Amino acid sequence: MKSSFWLILVLLVSLVTALGVYRVSENKTTEQKLIRELQLMQTPASVRFLQLVSDSISYFSLGIPALAIAAGLIRRKKAWVRHALIILLGIALGGSVSAVIKRTVKEPRPYEVDKQIAQLSVGGSNSFPSGHTVEATAAAVGFSTLLFRTPVSAILSAAWALSIMFSRIVLGVHNVTDILAGAAIGCMGLLIVYRLFELRPLRET
Repeated sequence: MKSSFWLILVLLVSLVTALGVYRVSENKTTEQKLIRELQLMQTPASVRFLQLVSDSISYFSLGIPALAIAAGLIRRKKAWVRHALIILLGIALGGSVSAVIKRTVKEPRPYEVDKQIAQLSVGGSNSFPSGHTVEATAAAVGFSTLLFRTPVSAILSAAWALSIMFSRIVLGVHNVTDILAGAAIGCMGLLIVYRLFELRPLRET
């Protein structure tokens, strides 16, 4: 298990590094063309829907683990509390890593470098990687592998996370590379926190 943990971690770090190198190259113009084409296909209703999807992220990524913690405390289910904490801390760790990379790479948003791309959602700091995707990925993987662990939860979690990622691209605030790097960092954050919790076996009362 220890060797597989380090292998996966190295692969994720390598992927983020490779995406970062690509993101600051001239090849990113291809991604900007994709965003322009996707935006041309949208209607006012579809844009509004994608904005709602994008803005709702924390209600699910933070709200569901918070409810799991509350339910776990009430029903004295340590596993629920433990798994919810892993998800929340995984999101926090991934978000911290993302923030450091954003401030280091300092890559502008797609709409900032291509005036044909409309800014249809709020974009805070720099573009690479996508913070929304970090949060959605860590939460979705945690929901499907820790909290619920059913085929239905896996499908719903994946569909939700992918809709968040797609919305960030169409709304003009992220390129595909930002999304892919965010997904890798989200997995990385959850993996590291899970490994740390794994070192302390759960004792049920």
